[in-house]
Amino acid sequence: MSHDAVTARCAWLRDRVHGLPKQGALVQLSGGVDSSVVVHLCARALGPEHVTALYLPDTATGPETRAYVDAAVASAGVRLVERSIAAAIEAQQPMRDVVAILQRYAPDYDPARDAYAVCASPERARRLGALVYDLAIGPRHGAPERIVRLRVEDLRALIAYQNRKQRTRMLFAYAEAEANNLAVVGASNGDELRTGFVVKYGDDAADLLGIGDLTKSGVYELARELGVPEQIIGRPPTTDTYALKQSQDDYYYYALPADVMGRLLELAPVGAAPIADDAPWEDLAAASGWAVAGLRQAAQGLRASLHYQETRSLRYHPGDGPLT
Repeated sequence: MSHDAVTARCAWLRDRVHGLPKQGALVQLSGGVDSSVVVHLCARALGPEHVTALYLPDTATGPETRAYVDAAVASAGVRLVERSIAAAIEAQQPMRDVVAILQRYAPDYDPARDAYAVCASPERARRLGALVYDLAIGPRHGAPERIVRLRVEDLRALIAYQNRKQRTRMLFAYAEAEANNLAVVGASNGDELRTGFVVKYGDDAADLLGIGDLTKSGVYELARELGVPEQIIGRPPTTDTYALKQSQDDYYYYALPADVMGRLLELAPVGAAPIADDAPWEDLAAASGWAVAGLRQAAQGLRASLHYQETRSLRYHPGDGPLT
């Protein structure tokens, strides 16, 4: 990314923060490349003295995460505030409820020793043309050792529980920001927003999205231009959701890469007419390894998911007719 492009992005961010009007920016810092880029961007745009990095660990946070957070804070020169969200999550739903679900599939599951993650199942998704997730279990902060299939109702319960984390982070972020007259600057990138890889009213909630237009590769380009520490740039991307090792690729919808999902959205944009039969399905099937029928179903499912993600507080207006 060119120096001029970074300068223009900083000017946009500075103008929007001051136009709200706020005295500075607050960034939730996870130790990953996206949030590290955003905190560096805000520091350059506003001055580090006007930026607060908010670190929100919970019981699933890995022991190595704090080192990445400290590296980003030291590099950007910003203020760090740490607030544990563990008690807030536990107050919403006790962990024992989750353990009860897990023990239906792994009777010996021990939360003091074990951890879990919900992972996409690319083989079954490819075969069925539907979003399919499995349950992975292994040692805390270690690699998965076994994979089991989940009943739909249990899958929904686990995802709902995990989504509390992103929404709880949002609550803490806005409480801290409002107390200090700061704008919340989110770290969701363009690939995540375009494909729905966010939690509604969670990590998609922010006053400004500093990298909301960038692909993941664009985020890495910006990271190097801003001087984000190399140890963060080289860190494998993670969802930062579970106490089990999991990459973002394990959780993406249908386990399809972002570029393939982007092409699906071009063929089936949200709110558009039914998907055309003459779309270049064969080319996409050859590129992805999926059958055409499966890709068509995936496109429909992705479009429905994004429609839900993008819907915000619908209001009734007299005269509104039924949806067509």
